[in-house]
Amino acid sequence: MTLTSELARPHSWPAVDMAFHRQVAELADNPEGRRLQQGLAWKGNDGQPSMSHGVPLRLHSGWRERLTEFVAAYHRLIETIVSAHAADARLQRVMDVPEAWAQDVLAADDARVHLFRIDLLPQPDNGLKVLETNANCPAGLRSTGLDRAMWRPFLTERGIRLPEALPSDAPLWAGRWFLDLAEQETGTRPETVAVLRPRGSSSGSVDGIIADLTEAGVRVVVGDPRDLRSQNGGVALDGEPVRYAYSKIRIKHLMRMRHEVGPYLRALRDHTLFVQNGLRGRLIGESKLCLAVLSDPQFAGLFPPEAYALVKPSIPWSRNIALCDAATVREIRACPERYVLKRPLDSRGAGVVVGREVPGLSAWEDAVTLAVEERWLVQEYCHAPWIDMTPHGQSGKHDLALGAVNGRLVAAFSRVGTEERLNTARSGRAHPVYL
Repeated sequence: MTLTSELARPHSWPAVDMAFHRQVAELADNPEGRRLQQGLAWKGNDGQPSMSHGVPLRLHSGWRERLTEFVAAYHRLIETIVSAHAADARLQRVMDVPEAWAQDVLAADDARVHLFRIDLLPQPDNGLKVLETNANCPAGLRSTGLDRAMWRPFLTERGIRLPEALPSDAPLWAGRWFLDLAEQETGTRPETVAVLRPRGSSSGSVDGIIADLTEAGVRVVVGDPRDLRSQNGGVALDGEPVRYAYSKIRIKHLMRMRHEVGPYLRALRDHTLFVQNGLRGRLIGESKLCLAVLSDPQFAGLFPPEAYALVKPSIPWSRNIALCDAATVREIRACPERYVLKRPLDSRGAGVVVGREVPGLSAWEDAVTLAVEERWLVQEYCHAPWIDMTPHGQSGKHDLALGAVNGRLVAAFSRVGTEERLNTARSGRAHPVYL
């Protein structure tokens, strides 16, 4: 086991164009800039802020091409894991599915991961470290695309040159990518789309796609997946047949609803209901234990060699802690500052224990014991880069989040915060990134 984190120190990322940042920070502090920023306070129909946003960043020339290639290769590797899992006992040992879900996942033959977001920590040598993959229903792609589009005329009118727009900057992107994908996968373009989310969850997570689908001329019906009923070999919502759905259901919510969503699961398995990423793509592709597979050399032969060679240097040391030998577990217990524990299917910063944040060795040892019992991911700690956003925003650590549809780079943003976990569900502020 070789860890790099002990050599790392807080650092800035050389790829960030700080001259651009200083220009934007100055413009953002004038009355017009402040008015623009007030217009970027995205809220859902429930009036609650959906995400806290900051001024845009820009990366130096050449990074768009590099990240496009990286995302395509990473997508190939994740889809390889999702596809191989059902028949590979080694994968199943590392990425065991909860018993209640095993039959559903193994019966599903949907090995595609249509939509995902990769969260990375840039490194001082311009390398990248992958923290996790969100292959369920990632947030931030639409809103930061709208940010880039809204900042563009403000900046270009003031003489600042910007690179070509990303796909998610386009009007109605959040609806059109789904319609294009559904037509590509099923051969028919949807006229009606159900937006599924559990009752009580924030509307801000789906308001954008509802608005874009509606403006694109599609009829939208909104409901809870528990309200779907079997009908004529498919499913219906309030008596209306449903063939296509944008599914905004966090994995832990889906787990709790397992015995209340039988029609939904059967429709996914029988391909009578299309949702992004299907079931296997979510439960396997979303699992943080994908990093344990990508990190472990014993799985190298599973992957396309060229894609694996490109991505492997960006995978921090990661393992299913329950499969580590006794000496490694002792090392993890003794050195909390070098490790992070992650519950495999949690999201929004929950189920993550950063060793250097834990108050005392005893509490860390308890966390390690729980992680072994529940078969969590253990990962080497990686330092986040630092960026100075003052006086025009929150200064602190930052990451890089990349969104992709079918392996094509569509979105990029950076979350800046003061905590180890930079999630916008916590203290992170999302800054759109121009590539």
